[in-house]
Amino acid sequence: MDESTPDIETGLPHHKKAWSQHDLLASTLSEYVDVLQKNGGRWPSWQIAPSSDDVHADIVRLNVHLEKLGWMAKLTKDEQWVVTVFPAPERQFPRRNTVLLFWGLSLLTLTLAGDHWMSNARPTEGWFHSSAFIDALLGYTLPVLSVLFVASMVQRSVAGRYGVRSGHLMPVPDFTIALYALGLFPSNWLFWPFGLLLIPTMPRMDARPWPDRASLGYTALSVPLVLGGTGAIMMIAGMSLTPEYLASSTMPLISTPPLFLSLLAEGFLSNDAFIRLLWAHPWVHAGGMLLLFAWISILPIPTFPGGRLLIARMGLFDARSSSTQTLILVTMLFCAYVFGVFDQFSLWYLVFALLLPLVFFFGNDLRVPLILDETEGLTEADHSRMGLLVLLVFLLLLPAAQPVLHESTWDDPLNHRLPSPEPATLQDDGTWLSSTEVRINNPSALMKPYAVTAYLETPGQGWTVTWDCDGEDTYDIDGQGCGADLLPQRTAFFWMNLTWTGPEQPTMANLSYVVNLDGVYEVEEVRVRPALAVVPAGHWYDVSVGPYMHRCIELNGTLMDSTRLNISVGDSSINDLQTQLVTPVGGPEAVSNLTQTPSKFCLEGLDPLVFEPSMSVLTLNNDTFAPISPPRRTTVAHVPEGGWTIYADDGPTWGALLSHGVLSKDLDHCPIDASISTPARPQDGSAWIWDMDVRTSGPLIQADQNLTLLVPDGANLTLCKEAFNPYPALSFTAVEGPELLISWMNTTTRFWTTPWAVATGGTVLNTGMNTFTLHNPSNTSIPFRLDRGGSFGEDWGHNWDGQALAPGDTLFDLTPPSAPLATMWLTYESGSVVLHLSSYQ
Repeated sequence: MDESTPDIETGLPHHKKAWSQHDLLASTLSEYVDVLQKNGGRWPSWQIAPSSDDVHADIVRLNVHLEKLGWMAKLTKDEQWVVTVFPAPERQFPRRNTVLLFWGLSLLTLTLAGDHWMSNARPTEGWFHSSAFIDALLGYTLPVLSVLFVASMVQRSVAGRYGVRSGHLMPVPDFTIALYALGLFPSNWLFWPFGLLLIPTMPRMDARPWPDRASLGYTALSVPLVLGGTGAIMMIAGMSLTPEYLASSTMPLISTPPLFLSLLAEGFLSNDAFIRLLWAHPWVHAGGMLLLFAWISILPIPTFPGGRLLIARMGLFDARSSSTQTLILVTMLFCAYVFGVFDQFSLWYLVFALLLPLVFFFGNDLRVPLILDETEGLTEADHSRMGLLVLLVFLLLLPAAQPVLHESTWDDPLNHRLPSPEPATLQDDGTWLSSTEVRINNPSALMKPYAVTAYLETPGQGWTVTWDCDGEDTYDIDGQGCGADLLPQRTAFFWMNLTWTGPEQPTMANLSYVVNLDGVYEVEEVRVRPALAVVPAGHWYDVSVGPYMHRCIELNGTLMDSTRLNISVGDSSINDLQTQLVTPVGGPEAVSNLTQTPSKFCLEGLDPLVFEPSMSVLTLNNDTFAPISPPRRTTVAHVPEGGWTIYADDGPTWGALLSHGVLSKDLDHCPIDASISTPARPQDGSAWIWDMDVRTSGPLIQADQNLTLLVPDGANLTLCKEAFNPYPALSFTAVEGPELLISWMNTTTRFWTTPWAVATGGTVLNTGMNTFTLHNPSNTSIPFRLDRGGSFGEDWGHNWDGQALAPGDTLFDLTPPSAPLATMWLTYESGSVVLHLSSYQ
């Protein structure tokens, strides 16, 4: 009988049909989760149920297993939990040689950029080294690359903590900086001066798989935090190391610190720290670049760290929604408009040229970044911590409207504030004081010298000028005033004090500031007045009106304490005078009970010499003033058509009043510290002619050759004798007339109408004033006549023979009458020299 033996199975158990990759993956998933149903789609996908209480922990364990197989699982939530399996990315990381090449090229472009930053202002021995290249390498390039290396290592460490392998930062060099370094483009065209275009991570962080939103958010925060923190420290350290002043050789390129960082730094930086940005330490520029890149990277733009932060906090679908992206775009443009970003061409144009395409093309892209477990979300602690860090970075690093700007005013001239003096007030000691603040401002980036002083038109009248320089006393002008070297962006303050010490009330006075700003002189005329209702000018002036002479004075002010104005002048001191020689213009109603202040007040005299010194005293209501009387005779130069001849040897010279100085025509004020040469002397022995229509200014010289001075009829001439005083020593008008010289009171002058004489009771005011000699240097006689005036009675006696003024000298010896008042003066009228002789009873 045959024994039957059972079949014995040999080998491992197996399926008769080979598994597909899909089956293999489903089998792998079933070890960690319960697979419920297979889904369709491009990538393998299943509906699952958690095999434990925590589906997120199950997915973590699943991905640890799949990573060894080159796969990764993404968990999503529909009606059921859904797991989709993707192949793990491969060959994303660049070769080490590529990374080193980018870092090496960045070292070169950063060094060129650093040299450009530092070229306008560098200490004599450099910031770190006397070589400009090494100085830029040590001061700008190495600090920037060191910070980028630290940020790269921190980012890799944070990513590795969450199980993600991250690449290094790979700075992208900006080769356009070489065009500016070589001088092919002008430096004022440069608007992106950093030496780097971008600082991406390779491979891109959006291309890496992230286990959850927390890992994505904290890794995205790492680089902006490192760049922002070290950039702020570096900028503040650089500002503290910047010296008080360095001279700039070209237009400075300034790194403007962020607004809120500036406010925080004000507490422990010097008062002028932000002015020193004009010649800043290279760390300021390196820190400024890091701060700007950190702030831009935190913006919620797709592919930026800020865009990944937005996804980490909001979720992929909400962050990539059209409403969110539209809000980001509108907010960006609105803020740019409000802060005037586009008021001028700047680096923001390049930034927006990069940001806008990213928003348009990647704003709704749900494919990246790939978060394997987006459904886990963030804990409350992580959500709050990320939000706080993003807010701090965004606000503290908020850049200025123009983070980098060219200081176009770097060489602007000094400007000044030279106000009219404050009204003088009465002091306890009886003097009047006006104290006026003067300001000189330096808007440039260069230290510039200045000096200021002031000159009174009529010194010695009663006003005196003193200065309170408050330390600004390095320079002066002609031994007076204030001055110093003014540092950039500073304003100098000091005070001009005007004091009146006269016995009467102070009058108005003209004075002029003389300012030397960086070697250029300016003159500004102002007036000082007391704090009284109505004030007269500082001097009277004469105006010829027909046969009479008007002596006038300007009045300034309005009635305040009184509703009426009464005007009076001093009485005559001449006794037994029956003729009314001087009367107010307009009669008695023009001097009493006036309801408004007239612009001027005038006296009318029968001739130019009847105004007595006592009549210059002016009373306005209860205030008495003593303005200066004008000269007895107006200075007039009579110049023939052929001009004056100034002889070198035998013959008339310049004469009195024209002994030295600078003679000018039609100038508002004297030239200040001018270097004016003499009129060109002919070399061929011809006549030496100075035509003032051609050469309006020149010094009066005593030369060894005859000089002919041609002056146009009606020209206003001035003679300036002080180098810095804008007021001339002598002002006169030139009219066409005979060339004469007159010797009177022991002086000889070409102003032959200046002699005068006043006699009372037959006695002249000054001995010798009734005798003079007229010298006619020409070869022709000049018509001469007498003009008698005044009251009936005794006349002047004289020795004139009734003939014209012959060539040579003609002596006049006059005898005054015994009348209460007699006057004598000379004029030129209708082609004749006229001797006026008047007597008044």
